[in-house]
Amino acid sequence: MTTSGIIQTIVVLGIVAVALLYVLRQVIKTTRGKGDCGCGCGKDCKCNNKPGKEF
Repeated sequence: MTTSGIIQTIVVLGIVAVALLYVLRQVIKTTRGKGDCGCGCGKDCKCNNKPGKEF
């Protein structure tokens, strides 16, 4: 493998790692109730305070 091929591989792996960290962060925020519930109102949504919410 040439030097440019190794550099390209490192850059691609870095981008993939950053993307995975972002996705995991969003999933953790959503499951803990600190993220968007999916209704489009954002993190200050009133849906998070409804009794009987089933997600």
